[in-house]
Amino acid sequence: MIFWHVGGTILAFRYVFRDPNVDLRFLALGALLPDLIDKPIGTLLFADTFESGQIFGHSLLFSSMLMILVLLFTSRGAWRRRLMALAIGSLFHLVLDGMWTVKETLLWPAFGWGFPPGPEAYWGSLLERLGANPWIITQEALGIIYLMYLWRKADLGKVERRSELWTAGTIHA
Repeated sequence: MIFWHVGGTILAFRYVFRDPNVDLRFLALGALLPDLIDKPIGTLLFADTFESGQIFGHSLLFSSMLMILVLLFTSRGAWRRRLMALAIGSLFHLVLDGMWTVKETLLWPAFGWGFPPGPEAYWGSLLERLGANPWIITQEALGIIYLMYLWRKADLGKVERRSELWTAGTIHA
């Protein structure tokens, strides 16, 4: 769920923090980071071990450690702001995934070292699961709708506005 995470994270961040200077590139990457880590590890590389696409990256420990490492190893300035946006994006990912309903993963390793198994044949049954769960399609549509709204509000149809987004990571909407 790419658009749900990116659109939902940007919307939530802009509503909660109201920071027009956040680097949206890092925020969006953070919104996808738990899936970028967990899906390949849990469903491809070590599918027999984990049997899930929600493992380490979907834990509160991961996002917390990411934030702590940023605070410990960066000094004030642009890079810290960017990396904090990455960490905050990963926290918003957990909220948008509803990870509080999977306490074994969210609070890993407090309830043991294992993770609850996900659907069998994760990639093979992906389209079937999408068709069986209209909420997933609705979430993606909501993400697309918000991103389209933001595109229009920030006037990203203009080359100079898109250039500012790609080079500085900011929009003025």
